[in-house]
Amino acid sequence: MIFGGFMIYSIYDFRIMIFTMKVLLCPDKFKGSLTAMQVCEAIGTGLKKSQPQAETVFHPMADGGDGSLEILANHLSLHPKTIAANDPLGRPINATYVTSTDAAFIELASAAGLVLLKNGERNPLITSSFGSGKMIVDALANGFQKIYLFLGGSATNDAGMGIAAALGCQFLDKNGELLEPTGAHLPKVKSITPNRLFDFDKIKITLLCDVTNPLFGPNGAAHVYARQKGASEEQVAYLDDGLRHFSQILFKETGMDVSNLPGSGAAGGIAASLVALFGAKLENGFAAIAELTGLEKQIQLADWVISGEGKLDGQSSQGKVVDGVGALCRKHGKPLDLFVGKNELTATEVQQLGANQVFSISDRATSLEDAMRNAAGYLKGMAASL
Repeated sequence: MIFGGFMIYSIYDFRIMIFTMKVLLCPDKFKGSLTAMQVCEAIGTGLKKSQPQAETVFHPMADGGDGSLEILANHLSLHPKTIAANDPLGRPINATYVTSTDAAFIELASAAGLVLLKNGERNPLITSSFGSGKMIVDALANGFQKIYLFLGGSATNDAGMGIAAALGCQFLDKNGELLEPTGAHLPKVKSITPNRLFDFDKIKITLLCDVTNPLFGPNGAAHVYARQKGASEEQVAYLDDGLRHFSQILFKETGMDVSNLPGSGAAGGIAASLVALFGAKLENGFAAIAELTGLEKQIQLADWVISGEGKLDGQSSQGKVVDGVGALCRKHGKPLDLFVGKNELTATEVQQLGANQVFSISDRATSLEDAMRNAAGYLKGMAASL
């Protein structure tokens, strides 16, 4: 009330002023357990008990890996388009991408994903990204000159030859014979007939990923990822040699050296062909998704930020969601807490991420199976006890 020209606050007024806060929830998914939105919903439900006056804002996030398209759909007005494509073994499938007014957003895994194969079908010597290339071709043919390609979850190790073939390139051996665009043929490529389907001077292809691996070598595409795609130790060495050879052919044909490009080892070396042959750009997935969804503005408006991921470990500080959120919180002076499935970082490492506290499901669960199955319940409980 107003008394003598001064505003007089009651104790009730001050309680409302003190406890009304805006809490931003911007976690990554808990892989194999909860989507990022489900993490938001679980923590938000718990916060209603511990912080009943708080306003909670859900802003689920991703870092460019599998599931990123779903995150964008949560934030943007996107339109799905389903086309006839091919799976990693060339079998016909229907695959869906989404569009905004001027851009197409495509998940590599929609047509070249490991999830499309049975365990016994996994073989990076014979799988191809050609189906994902058909999705890009469809988007370009429909007038979308901005293409965002999310690189997570691939079943391939073809250095992007499959996509390039769909876009009009031909890969020839020493006899001028046409090669199938698969990992097995990487060391056999001697020349490349360039694309003639589209004018890539007017097209922007952005590759979004969550890793910084080089194309080949001990930390390259084959040695780090090919085993989970079905490769034997002998095949890993063969594919690594093939990637090395292929990068030399790309350099000879285009003058571009992609051998040590950070992130070129993602998704079986997809970036090698797309960067060298079509001028694609590699970007940190988190940074791009944060910009597209307006995350920084939401952090500026928040009083308290909560993020998290399934496993907090040494890789979390290498471009993952919690790393990016922490950097933005430090920039704008916002407190950050993390809710995770498991925490393997020291207190010092947590502070380096910009977080005040970490709440871990594994500290409460009876087993890994319990933690995975009942993650939502544990998140609700931890948030309710704050």
